[in-house]
Amino acid sequence: MKQVLRLAGGFFALIIGAIITLPLPEFGIPLVLLGTRLLGDRYKWAKFLNQKVDAGWAKTKAWFKKVFRR
Repeated sequence: MKQVLRLAGGFFALIIGAIITLPLPEFGIPLVLLGTRLLGDRYKWAKFLNQKVDAGWAKTKAWFKKVFRR
């Protein structure tokens, strides 16, 4: 039952996030990422996307630390 709810919630967040990304990207993009996080346990494409986002976020944080070091 828990897996079914997780999959349903993941697909719901992914679809709603994709729909509202065009008018409201500040709400749509996090919903898409939440949906792929929930679906990452079951689907390889979602896990791959999450790894890419995590790698990009790590690069961005390292750049900010380098540029804005005090």
